[in-house]
Amino acid sequence: MNVYIRVDASIEIGTGHVMRCLTLAEKLQDQGADVRFICREHKGHLIDLIAAKGYEVLVLKRPRDHAMAPSVKGHTQWLGVPLSVDAIQTKELLMNCSVDLLIVDHYAINEDWEVILRDQAKKIMVIDDLADRKHDCDFLLDQNFIEDYRNRYDSLVPSYCKTFLGPSYVLLRPEFYHQFRKQRLRKGAVKRIFIFYGGIDHTNETGKALSAFLALGRNDFEVDVVVGQSNLYKMEIASICNMYEYLHFHCQINNMAELMNLADLAIGAGGTTTWERCLLGLPSIVVSIAENQEEICKSLAKKGVITYLGKKETIEQPCLTQHLKWLIENESKRTEMSLLSFQLMNDTIVSQQMMIKELMG
Repeated sequence: MNVYIRVDASIEIGTGHVMRCLTLAEKLQDQGADVRFICREHKGHLIDLIAAKGYEVLVLKRPRDHAMAPSVKGHTQWLGVPLSVDAIQTKELLMNCSVDLLIVDHYAINEDWEVILRDQAKKIMVIDDLADRKHDCDFLLDQNFIEDYRNRYDSLVPSYCKTFLGPSYVLLRPEFYHQFRKQRLRKGAVKRIFIFYGGIDHTNETGKALSAFLALGRNDFEVDVVVGQSNLYKMEIASICNMYEYLHFHCQINNMAELMNLADLAIGAGGTTTWERCLLGLPSIVVSIAENQEEICKSLAKKGVITYLGKKETIEQPCLTQHLKWLIENESKRTEMSLLSFQLMNDTIVSQQMMIKELMG
């Protein structure tokens, strides 16, 4: 089975789309699929990382400056070129290829793009979070939890489209399922804290969280601070961590799940990392760093799974410090959050297996 994945990373897009597609690629490859990627060479791309994982990457050229009209706003500009241009260029790359399944994970792509590629692939799968545009696809995955998640795509996909909706279908790396077997309900005192705001964190929310922790004036915790290789503030953060024996700096690591499982409390962003923490039952203070994270975070907070503070632009260090202090002192709340996380992710492994079986035909 030949699978091609159209996905991008960039300074604006972040790394999460590529990372979850790598997870899906590995699951499909384990079932015998031959997987390749199609990526545009944006500033901040992860083409080298994908290739290092052993996948062939078909590269779309880096867009010229001002390739998009000034009137183009929002996610549409993430392609770097007009939608029709991206579709035609992608189709040209695939012209002599046999494509059993084309997977698309891109907020800028909609049914107009998919219609152009329709005769190039036997099946099309879309990975989406927004439910803000129509798709011409055979499968759709939205792994997020919001109040109407079961029917939010009813008018946006064809009647024959098979949908995989909700956190039980979340795409997480194998290391998290390995740690899932060692999951523990968080009880007792907080001894270790985990801080991570995604692979890029271009507004340095990590630094804000560090300042919030240091403002507590406590030295009786171990704190793991994780950043991605593309983090522009990584040297500054490393320098702060080096000043304190109990602050441990980690950059572009492969044992994220292990560190999360060791922690008693986390501070971080919404997005895929939310589901990683939930799978391991890790109570979390969450700040949304992108617009598409807000509704999901609000829904999870309403259910009691996370403590959600709001959008990054509205959160200052004293607010973080206040909530961190409160949650450290509130063992019953942390235990409740841990238990609710487990309940939310209870069917994940079975649902994942069912989805992969469907995709493999």
